[in-house]
Amino acid sequence: MLIRTRRALCALALLTLWGCNPDPGLSPSTPNYRSVSEDGEPSSGERGNMMITEIGWAGSVNNEGVWDPDDVFLEFQNKHPRPINITDWRLQIEGDIIQAHRIRPASGEPALTAIRPNDFFVIAAKRDGAFGERADLIMPELKLGKAYLHIELRDADRRLIEGAGSDSERLFTGGWDTYSTRTMERAQVIFGNQGGNSRNWHAYSQDEGHENVAEGYRERTFASPGVANSADYSGSASAGGFE
Repeated sequence: MLIRTRRALCALALLTLWGCNPDPGLSPSTPNYRSVSEDGEPSSGERGNMMITEIGWAGSVNNEGVWDPDDVFLEFQNKHPRPINITDWRLQIEGDIIQAHRIRPASGEPALTAIRPNDFFVIAAKRDGAFGERADLIMPELKLGKAYLHIELRDADRRLIEGAGSDSERLFTGGWDTYSTRTMERAQVIFGNQGGNSRNWHAYSQDEGHENVAEGYRERTFASPGVANSADYSGSASAGGFE
């Protein structure tokens, strides 16, 4: 009788935990998709929610040939099937430059809105540079290394969501060749697409058609902030089906 009672109590506890819990966020095995934003969208997640898809570390060159190494940007893409608000997420930058940033609008700027599934979010250092017109957030203090660069993106609960680059291996690709700059773009690899592997990145590959760069920079600044990356000719991309 005592054994049956214990079994019944255990079954009741399991039903309470798994079947009757109205909020799956209470389960310790479920990431806490809590909201800290005015729009009510979740602001925390799990690894893979947000991908670092482009790094404009090399700066910009205007049509007159003037190089601005501080005109940099980062691009993220929401790979989750639900909207995510990255207010109060954290950026840890290491390598040539060591910085830590909290992602939030400056005083007087509008609140950040949720990033819809598959949409992009761009953080630029300058509003009046090559990438400011497409930026969702201007972060004037943003600096990116020119030899070594490692980036960690953590959510509002400080979970590691994504990493990119390396603080021990030189920048994977992209750069300034004294005439133009090209960004470092994420390759579309089906399996093993970790941001810390050099094979998962390629240089921006087009010489025209980059309308998302400000008009006065399009002749010499090659990037795709806020839109899909250029074609990957690196040989890393995986193609075909699963038949």
